[in-house]
Amino acid sequence: MGFKLREDETLGEGVRRICCEEIEGAITASKTRRNGKASPVHETRKHLKRARAALRLVAGKVERDVFKREHHRLRNVARVISDIRDAEVRLETVKQLRAITSGRGDRQLDETEELLAFELDSFLAAFSDWHTEAASKLARSQAGIGEWRLRELDRKHICNRLRKAYKEGRDALDCAKQDGTAESFHTLRKQAKELWYQLQILRPLHPVIFQKMSEDLQTIGERLGHMHDLSFVGERLDTLVGAEGRKRGRRALGALIDSREKDLQRTAVALGERFYAERPKEFAARIAEYFEEWERAKLRRSAELVETAAQTRDLAQNGARRRLVGTKA
Repeated sequence: MGFKLREDETLGEGVRRICCEEIEGAITASKTRRNGKASPVHETRKHLKRARAALRLVAGKVERDVFKREHHRLRNVARVISDIRDAEVRLETVKQLRAITSGRGDRQLDETEELLAFELDSFLAAFSDWHTEAASKLARSQAGIGEWRLRELDRKHICNRLRKAYKEGRDALDCAKQDGTAESFHTLRKQAKELWYQLQILRPLHPVIFQKMSEDLQTIGERLGHMHDLSFVGERLDTLVGAEGRKRGRRALGALIDSREKDLQRTAVALGERFYAERPKEFAARIAEYFEEWERAKLRRSAELVETAAQTRDLAQNGARRRLVGTKA
């Protein structure tokens, strides 16, 4: 039905539906066969991230222990397969590096690719039954969340949750700019992606504006993701360097990786500063305005439908009366 709210359901019904649909998507993806183009692990994690982002919108509207139980279930499934997905991405990053190195550091790339391919095979072997474990846990989580009523979920609560997510992203940006560590930029990436998913859910409020905000956050996340992967590959290259001669042979490739990382970092920071320019309260207030207008429009359309139905009924009744009069005549 789509990763977004619908007009024909309450906010509680919509968020619950989205959570359950994404969990169902994760279960389906986990059962898909691995092939050269599609990664079941990647698709499963994508659905899990979307489900968890939606779930956090209702934090505080569900009994604390119940919420924690389902949130931890989804998180634990994601953790089981995180090593596999990280290995997939890093191996792909090495392959992509070949396209921009022009032959520089081929030997180091060969060795790194061989190591990462071995790591991926090792993870796949160690977690060969991950899909069975994942499907079982996800089915229980889906059943549990499906019972949540969420009748009291309203726009005020969702706007407060968005304000919190926005503030956490803004704080993460400040922290990353100050210390510049890979860990701090990784935290910024996670915060940006969570808000990205949540804004996708709210697209119907104002499709054009929410699409633009989503695209900005997606770009920030992608830049930081590439930066994170390059940093890891650089570390792997360093571990493979032994003698001084090999260190000298690695310089050109290392310089290229470092340069690319810095470019990605500058771009991500610039985009982040633009996106997080508002104060959290201002951001939440703006979202609340879109929410109010959307709900007013829903009421207008609902009233129009009721009026149209009444007019149709009246026309049908009048037509029936005329036919009855004609028959008697």
